[in-house]
Amino acid sequence: MRCIRSSAVLAVLAATLLTACQTTGAPAPSAEETHRPPPPETTPSSPLSDAPGRIVAQNKGWIVRAHPATKTGSAYCYATRTDDSSPLSFRATAKGAAMLVNADQHAQPGKDTESRLTAIFPDGETMALEASPLPDGGVVVPVELPKYEDLFEPFMRSRAVTLQRDGGGTEIGDVNLGGSSWALAALDECRILHTDK
Repeated sequence: MRCIRSSAVLAVLAATLLTACQTTGAPAPSAEETHRPPPPETTPSSPLSDAPGRIVAQNKGWIVRAHPATKTGSAYCYATRTDDSSPLSFRATAKGAAMLVNADQHAQPGKDTESRLTAIFPDGETMALEASPLPDGGVVVPVELPKYEDLFEPFMRSRAVTLQRDGGGTEIGDVNLGGSSWALAALDECRILHTDK
């Protein structure tokens, strides 16, 4: 009888030890961990380089900078007035160009909405441009490279331009285009020499 009792006691002890071993491990997650908020959504970054630009040309009140490619963005060239007085700037990559109106140089065309930008030149010529509104209130006019010179030609030969959005919306007063012919030619040269093919 004593042997049977000892065996029974040993069996109970073994079962208790086995249960204890099975329940040990990582502590249960705290309430804070189980209710952790989801990670914040990241906004897609611009496909353009965020590297600082190097001045490659400066003349007639304009400055052209070349921004080298990075791991996350492609190279591009950017032309602005030296005194930042103009709402217009121009950008060129290996694949295309754009005219920006009161917009950041990294601004990208919107996907869902489009607007019309009307350019009125002093000689009475008008030009309708397909533009995309930007979150900061500006607009961008993307240009395919084969049409680069044709589209910008009036901006190159005129001394000023008045811009209207949506055929009578916001009007940007007379914009000084002095030196724009040089600036756009320098921008195209920068695109050829300093952007990836």
